[in-house]
Amino acid sequence: MSVLGSSVPQSGVLGSGVFGSGVLGDGQAWLADYRHRIEELRGRAERAQDEIAGLTATAVSADGAVRATVDSTGALTGLTFGPAADGLGRSALAELVVTTAADATAEVSRRATAALGPLLEQQ
Repeated sequence: MSVLGSSVPQSGVLGSGVFGSGVLGDGQAWLADYRHRIEELRGRAERAQDEIAGLTATAVSADGAVRATVDSTGALTGLTFGPAADGLGRSALAELVVTTAADATAEVSRRATAALGPLLEQQ
């Protein structure tokens, strides 16, 4: 029988044809390779997750008045004021705290993105 110009075997479909040991063996090798790649990906994901979870970043304002530290989620975990903070009014100091904390958050985000690099690499 011919289908669109190709030859389809009349017998032996399960023996040595499409489902024979050659193709099935290749399928098993492909599946084993696929499982191996999934496990590698899982390992890289776990390492990236662990690295990201432990990230912190600290930013210091240009005048040294504010030092802000954030964790991997961007939550403020530390805030200190330097001598330059004494000369600032409340609103200026508040604005500097917000800006410095945002700088620290941007840095922790950059580090998290970098930690994802190995996860996204194609091998």
